Amino acid sequence: MKNENRNGRSSQWWKTAVIILAIFLLYAYGLQVTEVNLEEPLEPQRQENLVSLIRSFARPDFFAYETETRRTAVSLRMPCPEQVRGSQVSIEGRELLMVPNCATTTQDPITITGSGFQPNAEGLIAWRPIGATTTRRVAEFKVSEDGQLEVTFTMPDIRASEEPQTLEVIEVVDRHIVGLSDTTFEALDKIVETVLMALIASTVGTLISIPLSFVAARNLMQNVKAPITGIMSGIILLPVLGGAAFWLGQLLVGPVLSADSTFLASLQTGLEPLGFVGNFIFVLIELIILLLPLTFGFIGALVANQVGSRLGEQATMRLPETTLRILNFVTTLLGTAVLFILIALGVTWINLLGIREFLPETFAAQLNAFLLPGLILGLIAALISLRAPAKHHYAVGLVVYNITRTVFNATRSIEPLMMGFVFVVWVGLGPFAGIMALTLHSVADLGKLFSEEVENIDEGPVEAVTATGANQLQRIVFAVVPQITPHYIAYIFYRWDINVRLSTIIGFVGGGGIGFVLQRNINQLLYTRASVMVIAIAVVVVVLDNISARVRSRII
Repeated sequence: MKNENRNGRSSQWWKTAVIILAIFLLYAYGLQVTEVNLEEPLEPQRQENLVSLIRSFARPDFFAYETETRRTAVSLRMPCPEQVRGSQVSIEGRELLMVPNCATTTQDPITITGSGFQPNAEGLIAWRPIGATTTRRVAEFKVSEDGQLEVTFTMPDIRASEEPQTLEVIEVVDRHIVGLSDTTFEALDKIVETVLMALIASTVGTLISIPLSFVAARNLMQNVKAPITGIMSGIILLPVLGGAAFWLGQLLVGPVLSADSTFLASLQTGLEPLGFVGNFIFVLIELIILLLPLTFGFIGALVANQVGSRLGEQATMRLPETTLRILNFVTTLLGTAVLFILIALGVTWINLLGIREFLPETFAAQLNAFLLPGLILGLIAALISLRAPAKHHYAVGLVVYNITRTVFNATRSIEPLMMGFVFVVWVGLGPFAGIMALTLHSVADLGKLFSEEVENIDEGPVEAVTATGANQLQRIVFAVVPQITPHYIAYIFYRWDINVRLSTIIGFVGGGGIGFVLQRNINQLLYTRASVMVIAIAVVVVVLDNISARVRSRII
């Protein structure tokens, strides 16, 4: 017995040692692959650059100042002549000495010393490139209490020239606040745009993801079963009822399309000073024109599925097995052919969408081209169906569930930044592209979160409602929805918070919002302005988080 315990302890010790060794090797290899180098942050130049960046961000450009300055110009040569010396300037009691007065490379240090400056004054050294109308900031300085100045710097991106180049020592002698800066007003404008982008994207994403979340919940879909005839009857009726409903939707929007275009356009300008209200109405009318036929078509498709399922269920219950097998054969043949033709036409429509060639003549030609392959494929499927049990019910709900979850996961795997880039190419630069990217990602993210919430509900109320004879829709309305509503609301606010932050990133590819301005300021090395944008984002995120927390505490 003692030997067995010793052997067990020895085996456990070796397993632990192997695991520790594996973890050690994993991290060791990880450091090599990720090129972690702790010497680089300790380099003086990198530390200097970091300090300069932090100082710029620590001085956000919130306010507009009225500034009085004194400028002293010195000449700089690139490259150095044969004789290197310093440049000395004396003006209005100020003495300046620059050593050396030239630079061979951009890495050569240059030191400017001076006296006679205003004590404790701040300033900067600016370089005016040859032919340029603006100056570039090279270094900053602060005058000592006795009026002495000393600053060392290197020249950025300076090019060799026979002409001397000018450096200006700009001393700030008086500075007082006169109001908020243009940067602050721009940040306020863009942060409002960002919040509204996130709000619209979150709202639309929520409306789309809520119904999808129910078909992506395994506990609701695993019991959704139908016989072969029911499945195929629904597919056969799909183009009939769905197409008829789509045509009806087009008829309903026909009067709107035939309305006087000047009236619709006047909505954008006729409600001044509330022009945005008119624009909102105009956009809603456009959305109705676009979505009403699609909505009717979707409803028609659902009706087709329900009618087909009921017909198939009735046939399975009443018909003898031999007759049912014949019916399964026929419906499988037709249903498979219809499904293939619909998919093929959809792929063709996508390919021809860009050149606008999907006309009725083209549709008829494509339909004829896909008819024979569809029938052949349908015949193969029908022959296979003869070997299946005639009265067996198949788990179509799980098929729909797996397809929906796969689409959610695939969409979530694409970064919103890439989505923003695609939509910028499609609809152009601006907030609209950002809204579309955020909406698509919100649908996938919220759909997954909502569906997992549905899967974690208490099954007791569902069983109680089912015992009363409720159908699937009634079970969802009366047993599922009351349980998930508080959590859904919490997720919606959380997603709004996420979208505010994501909109900043999407702005880097032209998706509008404050991110676009932030990228512009960073690219132009205007870190004091970029700091204002970062602070505005942080403030909004904190405020939204507090609002979200209060709402969740009241609801949950």
